[in-house]
Amino acid sequence: MAAAIESVLKQTYQNIEILVVDDGSRDNTEKIAKRYPVQYIHQIHQGVATARNNGIRASNGEFFICLDADDKLLPKHLEKTVKVMLENPKIGFVLTGSKIWNEELKIENIWMPQKIYHKYSLHTGWKGFPGCALFRRAAFDSLEYGFDSGLPAMEDLDVCLRILREGWKVKTVFEPLHWHRIHKGSLDPKDPQKRKEAEVAISRKYGFRKPYRTLSALYQRTLGAFTSLISHPIEYLKSIKRKTTISIWMRSHHWVNSVNKEKAYELVKEILMTNYLLINWSHNKQLQKYYKEKIRSFELQLQGVINSDAIAGSN
Repeated sequence: MAAAIESVLKQTYQNIEILVVDDGSRDNTEKIAKRYPVQYIHQIHQGVATARNNGIRASNGEFFICLDADDKLLPKHLEKTVKVMLENPKIGFVLTGSKIWNEELKIENIWMPQKIYHKYSLHTGWKGFPGCALFRRAAFDSLEYGFDSGLPAMEDLDVCLRILREGWKVKTVFEPLHWHRIHKGSLDPKDPQKRKEAEVAISRKYGFRKPYRTLSALYQRTLGAFTSLISHPIEYLKSIKRKTTISIWMRSHHWVNSVNKEKAYELVKEILMTNYLLINWSHNKQLQKYYKEKIRSFELQLQGVINSDAIAGSN
């Protein structure tokens, strides 16, 4: 939590207030908070959605960000997102790219949206954390209710979708201005059961979400794939070869250690996602270089996991 608070204090935009909402934690949250110029709010454990709603209710700003303890803002986050807000009063929230640290795998990556971005991208698998967007208070107040405490996860996405449904706009700053740590003890929606329950609940609330995702998936397999081939032929063909090679690695190995297998599949998912990002951002030389290096690093790590499992199996 200290790192999250300090990341806000180090912002280049300094017209801010910081509120720390303690959701009945059993650690030293209060002691840490009182080391900094923040307003401390304690509540009996009611969940993250209620904690966010209480924090927003107690705040005074025209804009706000709900920053979890595992998050940090890069120094220019507020400067750049507030600037976008001030340019257009119809914008309800501003999203950014994110730097993601996976503590279990000990790897960092940049999650970036597609360059051609529109509001429906939130329905098709946004790679990032919309809860760390900069929200306009007027947009949030236009909702019938705030963050939904009845959702097991993805309450941040739900708020974004409801704001859009009220007619507000969304804008994206295509830079990694946010840092997030994923670990087993976090409240990250990668928990399969929670995510599944949240997906079902959100799909019920937004009837067009499921058919839109189906159409989007169809587009990605057909016209989207053809467009990628035409726009970035070398990277696209390399990506096909990469997928085939990894598939052979995984299928040809007889797993003896379930932990190694789990780690290997996590790395495969990371490689495939980075592969997708590489194709989408091949026009950006800096990101192209970054994603290529990440893929090479992840592949070496995957080979290491496979080899260590093979050695364990021979003993």
